[in-house]
Amino acid sequence: MPTDAPRFLRCYLWVVGVGLLAQGTLTLLSIAIWGDAGAHRTHGVLNHDARHGLLHVLWGLALLVPVSLKSRAPLLVGDALVIGVFYIALGLLGIVTHDPFGLLLGPGENGFHLIVGSSALAVGLLALRAGSRSAGADLSPGLSNG
Repeated sequence: MPTDAPRFLRCYLWVVGVGLLAQGTLTLLSIAIWGDAGAHRTHGVLNHDARHGLLHVLWGLALLVPVSLKSRAPLLVGDALVIGVFYIALGLLGIVTHDPFGLLLGPGENGFHLIVGSSALAVGLLALRAGSRSAGADLSPGLSNG
């Protein structure tokens, strides 16, 4: 697994980044075209909150740019951990407060944020653990081919 961790992490970040970018972009387009009716036309898949849509666009880009630039694993692990903590915090804030930061968050959005946050945190921690395990094996005395 240690050798597959960076590839799995890149794949995970790419999928989540594309999903967030697509959802946010479509939300912004539906607001521009239909206004608040866009949320109803898509049965809530797209919401009617431009700030929330923009947040998804920005996070999508924040994940896709480092993956596209083939950034090193530590940066990707950091991305996964930061988005994980952010989305878990946003999901919890959405549950305990009404519309945190003025974002229109309902139960579906809160659940989505908690799922994305916890999975990003799990993938980031697994990649971090795999990386430190493989680095530790390289540094262990007497275990090299020599």
